[in-house]
Parts: sequence; structure tokens; C-alpha cells
Amino acid sequence: MNIFISANNTECGKTYTTLKLIKKFSKMGYKVGVMKPIETGVKDVPIDGKKLFEEAKKYNPLLENLTLNDIVPIQLSLPAAPIVAGEIDFEKIKISFNKIKSLCDILLIEGAGGIRVPVSKNFEMWNFLEFFNAKLFLIVSSKLGMINDFLLNKYFLEKKNINFVWSINLFDESYFEISHPFMKQFNPLILQKDLDKIAKKLIGE
Repeated sequence: MNIFISANNTECGKTYTTLKLIKKFSKMGYKVGVMKPIETGVKDVPIDGKKLFEEAKKYNPLLENLTLNDIVPIQLSLPAAPIVAGEIDFEKIKISFNKIKSLCDILLIEGAGGIRVPVSKNFEMWNFLEFFNAKLFLIVSSKLGMINDFLLNKYFLEKKNINFVWSINLFDESYFEISHPFMKQFNPLILQKDLDKIAKKLIGE
């Protein structure tokens, strides 16, 4: 199973979420693999990709056969959308994907930015769902403005007939006063409170 972790925007907690899922699925008995196909803003090493790789290796020793360049095949120095930051080699991404996929039961794939971030001329981040044959897990930040972001993402995904699991990444308790009175109609799951439910939903239990 392949799970693509995206978000309603940048800095919403994709890496934080993926780290939690590595531990959760591993404790459920699954061999977990990780991949961040594209990381921008890389100076010396891809910081997010390295965090994911180091955490996953704690639970799945088969990943020791890989390198950080396998986990993050495309590393670009400019902290910008991939289409701006540099050329994207999709074949290189596919090679890494196939290598990692053979070593795990669940492959967690972390995107860059939000679901509509342009990767190349005719390819946006959500197109990786078909590329990897993956299920979408959408992280929605609890920060002010999240209602607008959530509704736009929901509208787009439903228009594209894309099924997705989503949860709120709770940055602080102010969410319950500011946004939850509206958001409660959608029965949101909270990452920090409902991780068991989220994990089961992602694997179809």
C-alpha cells in the first residue's frame, strides 16, 4: 500500500505527520518505507528526508540497504515550487520508488507543499497519486485561515473524484474556539488525538 501525504499548504506538518505514521504503522506490525520524491531548499542534506529515513530505519532494518539519495531522489537548492526550483527527473523518482517499495508493506510518500503545487508544466503534486498508485492523506493545518484552505482543497478533490483521508494538525487549542464551530460539521479527526482511527482509516479497516 502506498500513502501520499500532502497538505493544504506548506509548513502544515507533513513531515511531523509522516514521522508519527512511521511509528504507528510499525507498531501495528507493518514494514514501513518512506520517500520524499522532491525536496526543495536543500543546502547540504535534505533535512526532512533525512528525518524520515532515520526514523524508518529504526523499525525496518531492510531500509539500511538504501541511501538518502534513494529516499529523496530530487534535491533542489531553491526553496520554491519544484517547477521553479529546477528540472524534475520523473524516471529517477520511479527508480527510487520501485527500489523502496520492494522493502516494505506500507510506503509513506511525503509531497512538497500543497496538493496543487506545480511540479512541471503539465504535472501538479496531486498527479503523484496516479504516478504512485497511492491513497491521499491530506493534512489540514489548524492555523487561522484553515477553513478557506480546507474548503478549496475539498472542492478540488471532489471535482476530480479523488478519495482522500484527512485530519487536522493541531498547532494550538485556539482552533476549538476559532475554527471548530464551523469545521465540526465535517467530523474532523485530530492528528494528536485520533491517530489510531486515522491509521485504521488509511489502511481501510
